[in-house]
Amino acid sequence: MPTSNLFVGVAVFFILVIAFLVSPWPGGDDWETFRGAAQRVIAGDSLYGTRVTHAYYSNPPWLAALLLPLGLMPFKLGWAILSAFSLGAALLLLHRWQPRAGVVKPLLILLSPPMVYILMHGQIDALLISGVWLPTQYWAIVALTKPQIAIGLIAGVPRQHWLRASILTGLVVGLSLLLWGNWVEELLHQPSPFVSAGHNLWKYLWPYQIPAGVALVLLGMSRKDERLLIAGSPLLSPYAATSSLIGPWIAAITYLSNQQAALVFLSWWGAVFYRGLVG
Repeated sequence: MPTSNLFVGVAVFFILVIAFLVSPWPGGDDWETFRGAAQRVIAGDSLYGTRVTHAYYSNPPWLAALLLPLGLMPFKLGWAILSAFSLGAALLLLHRWQPRAGVVKPLLILLSPPMVYILMHGQIDALLISGVWLPTQYWAIVALTKPQIAIGLIAGVPRQHWLRASILTGLVVGLSLLLWGNWVEELLHQPSPFVSAGHNLWKYLWPYQIPAGVALVLLGMSRKDERLLIAGSPLLSPYAATSSLIGPWIAAITYLSNQQAALVFLSWWGAVFYRGLVG
């Protein structure tokens, strides 16, 4: 990356952080849970079985550990930095999949329902999907970190990397079990209110959306197209929030013209407002 572009990127990042800091929005409720989980790591407290704040922590412990730098910051500063990173991650992902996307498509991503949801609640979906930038042997770890947004990446690991991916994943999971005990059992036995929550997109659809997810992942495998692997991931989970669709939305945009993407964008917001009006 040219030095001038790097300077501009850093400057824009800091401007975004300041803008989020002075905004009237207090910070995201989901970020409160992630931050609380990171602080539990420092305190040596259990991550599972009791609510962290308003909700249960429902991700592997290594995510909480990775969020420590932000979790130790003041609440709103951590949220502001997370939000700025999320915007940048989404735009970089669009650049990866469509290097010359122009101006319209980035705007349709930044103003889309999933991105607004991510910013409002302090979600991490855009950052996690950026795991596609890692070598493919790390993709299984990314997929396990938040399956509803990235589980399809497991199918994208090339056969020649299966052994290395298995060893790396086994090491990460094994180390987490040594540090946090049998967290898998604790996670599976804690309440799962999200599945029956009103914001679960699949609340009344699961498991009938699975065939569509399987089809997209199979297409991604045969075409070696990571966009389709990401697009199919939310459909394979019993739970998905609006933020879970940021990856599929960026992927879809790269297949559409500006006009087509704009029509989808408008119809999506129309559906959001309709649901808001009818409850």
